[in-house]
Amino acid sequence: MVTNQPALRSSPGTIWLVCSCVFVVVCLIPLVGVIVTGGAPAPVAIVAVALLVCLLAAMFAVRFAVTSQQSRLRLLAACMLAMAVVALVGLMVCVTIVWTSVRP
Repeated sequence: MVTNQPALRSSPGTIWLVCSCVFVVVCLIPLVGVIVTGGAPAPVAIVAVALLVCLLAAMFAVRFAVTSQQSRLRLLAACMLAMAVVALVGLMVCVTIVWTSVRP
């Protein structure tokens, strides 16, 4: 089963923080590029960056505040999935904005 994994059963949650930090850094590279370039998609990129940073901060808060191991791991997984959705939607919207402004 998908839920029968050590990262979802017995992990203290540190691996979720490490993976999430790497994920955020990788996602920030194109988003910061969009912000620096400016233009129409910059506000969308700023919102996406803010949401990613807030979700990462929430993950750190969950890791150190939630005492129930099962609840903590599920919340960390949910935050990681939310980060993936925010990054994907943010980048797709930025690309769509640029694409529609380039098309004749």
